[in-house]
Amino acid sequence: MNREQDRAGRRFWRRAMLFSALFFFLAVWVVFDSLFQPLAPSGRTVEIPHFCGMHQDGITFADWMDPEISYRYDATAPAGVVLSQTPSGGSKRKLTKDFPQCKITLVVSLGTETCVLPDLTGEDGRVAEAKLREMGLSVEVRRVEGAYPVGTVFDSEPRAGETLPTGARVVLYVSAGVAHKSVSVPSLYGLSRSDALVQIWLCQLSVGEITEAISDAPAGTVIQQSHQAGTLVAGGTKISLVIAREANDTAAQD
Repeated sequence: MNREQDRAGRRFWRRAMLFSALFFFLAVWVVFDSLFQPLAPSGRTVEIPHFCGMHQDGITFADWMDPEISYRYDATAPAGVVLSQTPSGGSKRKLTKDFPQCKITLVVSLGTETCVLPDLTGEDGRVAEAKLREMGLSVEVRRVEGAYPVGTVFDSEPRAGETLPTGARVVLYVSAGVAHKSVSVPSLYGLSRSDALVQIWLCQLSVGEITEAISDAPAGTVIQQSHQAGTLVAGGTKISLVIAREANDTAAQD
């Protein structure tokens, strides 16, 4: 019985020593591999150049570089200048047989974004203003009296066809219609009908209702007008007249 126990004890300790040795060698290998990487793929370490601020035309890419270039508008940098890069300049990358190249992403400036000012003559001022704002332009609307339809664009500054940077200021001249100036009503009493009409037109007034009434005044002359002479009214105001008619004209008609 003791002999069997001795054998079992020796087998236990042999196994314990074997496992201990395996664990020791495994730990040593892990440390050695982390420090010296004997099984790691052979390769070389490269340093990423600084491309930011350089002009695209002046960049020469090495054979180990895999460049990828994108573009965007930027008013702070001239067209062709590198705005950003990934990886950053000065950082290091390891190249191996399986990965012989390093991808380098560059963002290059297109300069200031521009647009061509369209011809908006005749368009509604509000529609034209909205179009220009969608194009990224700053808009100032100036309403000016003129013979163009009210609310329509008749000019711009700068003129249509010019190339402008985004954010540039554009002045739209929109018609406020024809101004009705104040005019003085002339004295039409005693004038013949035709002479009275001429005077109304010359004073930039309009002819209103014309009626006749029996009067001792010479037939066909003005005996009454709707607005007193010397009154200030807006241009185009209608002036109504009453023309004299003889009494016997009524009898003849009866």
